[in-house]
Amino acid sequence: MLAPLGVDVVELSGGSYEAPAMTGQAGDQRTRSREAYFLALAEELAATSPLPLMVTGGVVRRPVAEEVLASGIDLVGMGTALAVDPDLPAKWRQDAEPKVVLAPVRMKDKAVASAASMARVRRQLRRIGAGRRTRPGINPVIALVTELLLQRRALRRYRTWLDGRAV
Repeated sequence: MLAPLGVDVVELSGGSYEAPAMTGQAGDQRTRSREAYFLALAEELAATSPLPLMVTGGVVRRPVAEEVLASGIDLVGMGTALAVDPDLPAKWRQDAEPKVVLAPVRMKDKAVASAASMARVRRQLRRIGAGRRTRPGINPVIALVTELLLQRRALRRYRTWLDGRAV
C-alpha cells in the first residue's frame, strides 16, 4: 500500500518507553544474542515487500549488521551505536571486532530509565551535530534533565511561532 505513495524505505523499529528493546536491554535470549530486535519480522516482510526495508534496533557489531543484510534486508539502522562512536563503520573496515558499549540505565521506573537512555543518545547526536566529540559516559539523569529543558524551550518557541501566525 505504501509503494504507490512514493515511500522510499520502510524502517522497522518499535517498542515503547516500557519495552525492553527501547532501553537497550533485549527481552529474550534470542534478541539479546542477535541485537537486531526486529530481524525476524523483517525477514518475513522482505519476502513480499516491493519496498526496501531497514532494520533498526540494537545493532552494535559488524557480524550482526552483516547478518541483517544477508537475510535480505536492505539497510541497517544504527543510531545509538553511531551516537556513541560515529567512527564505528570506519573501524569495521579495519577490524570486524569493534563494537560500542553504552552502559544500561538502571532505574526502578522503566519509563524514566528508557527516557534517560534515549536522552543520553540524543545528547550525543547533538554533540556530533555541533562538531564536538561524543561523551557516552554522561550521567543519564543529567542528560534527561537537559533534554527536558531543551524540549520545554523548543515548545515555548513553537507556541510563540503559532501565536504569531494566528494574527
